Amino acid sequence: MPKIALNKTSWLLLSLLYLVLLAFGQIFLKREAFVAILFWQVLLHILLFIFYKFRSQISIQHIVILAIVARVTAAFLLPTLSDDVYRFIWDGQLIVTGNNPMLTTPNDYLASLSTTTPLVDYWVLLHSKINHPQFYTCYPPLMQGIFWMGAFLGSKSIVASIIIIKLIMAAGDMLAVYFLYKLLVYFKLDEKLLVLYALHPLVIIEGAGNAHFEVVQVALLLGSIFYLFHKKMLWAALFWAFAIITKLVPLMLLPLCVRYLGFKKSIQFITMVLLIVIVTFLPFVSEASINGFSKSLNLYFQNFEFNASIYYVAREIGWWFKGYNYISFIGPFLMLLFLSIYAFIYFKNKQLTDVHFLKMIIVVFTLYYLFATTVHPWYIINLFPLAILANKKYVWVWVSAAFLSYNAYGNTPFHENVWLIVLEYASVLAAYIYFDKYNVKA
Repeated sequence: MPKIALNKTSWLLLSLLYLVLLAFGQIFLKREAFVAILFWQVLLHILLFIFYKFRSQISIQHIVILAIVARVTAAFLLPTLSDDVYRFIWDGQLIVTGNNPMLTTPNDYLASLSTTTPLVDYWVLLHSKINHPQFYTCYPPLMQGIFWMGAFLGSKSIVASIIIIKLIMAAGDMLAVYFLYKLLVYFKLDEKLLVLYALHPLVIIEGAGNAHFEVVQVALLLGSIFYLFHKKMLWAALFWAFAIITKLVPLMLLPLCVRYLGFKKSIQFITMVLLIVIVTFLPFVSEASINGFSKSLNLYFQNFEFNASIYYVAREIGWWFKGYNYISFIGPFLMLLFLSIYAFIYFKNKQLTDVHFLKMIIVVFTLYYLFATTVHPWYIINLFPLAILANKKYVWVWVSAAFLSYNAYGNTPFHENVWLIVLEYASVLAAYIYFDKYNVKA
């Protein structure tokens, strides 16, 4: 079969079509319109497949420029698939006014305002857009700093604050693109595999589009790994600490550093990381804020459930034995089970090379999300760039199939389609067996 060659005009037209499609869905599609969202995603993934399949014919510069334009465009569009950003602005405005967002819930703060409070209408409007205003915030210090920046620079304009936060997400995500490229070079892999992350629809939509901070956490974790590989411990510790104070989950990866660095170096590294984390938390720490933060984390593990796998099986067994949803027990139990398996893997692996270190991080993340009660699509972004480096194609499938979970928002009342969840995780399992277990070439 003759090789297909695409000329410069073809690439420009494909790039323009990609940008138009990406923007169209973010402007006109609501998360309740699942069939339209699914069709939109299929079209975008077809274009991504073309970019991936013919990546040898395009330059790194073309990939990077297209990635920047896609993210900046997404940053200037109001999110239609998530309303999390409004809570971000709420927390930021509390900091601007000299309040600790970890000390009060939005409901309690709004109730404390009087009709004569300056800009009370602004607070009422912002409060009306927040999901779960009865809960305390559970966002770490770096996120709170970005919330403050968005609220301060945006003043009392909700739209301006959203755009500022999303532009920061876009910049953070491009930092992830940069470090992924550097790591591809480090491992002497095909540099143009960068296209998978740089132009993946879910990464752009959930990062610069919906302002989910996983893209920033990924950038910082990739940066830390890059500096670890180059033996620049201070920079590696700084980046890892900042990843933790963006989203807490990188904290659980620290034990792997012992197996990678050895005991003595890892103690120095982990000490630096934890000191930076503690210092950044200090401005927010009080007995009340710790209680509120802990309540939110407990609620997350014991009350929230979405797009889970093993947990949903355990939940059905719980219904059979107990006659009700036993999440308050099953959620913590599954986390204990995850930690037990993690401990077994940790003690089994005595020394990790660069490649094995990456693979172990992927294994830990995978197990964590398989045992979790809540797995939003953007969570899988945590694994994706590492999976590109380690050639773990089941994650490539997972990061795309996770969009099936948006089906739940189109149902009234809100509920998930169990068959679509089965399809999502069955496709991930099939990809693991076909590509990863038996090493079949894609």
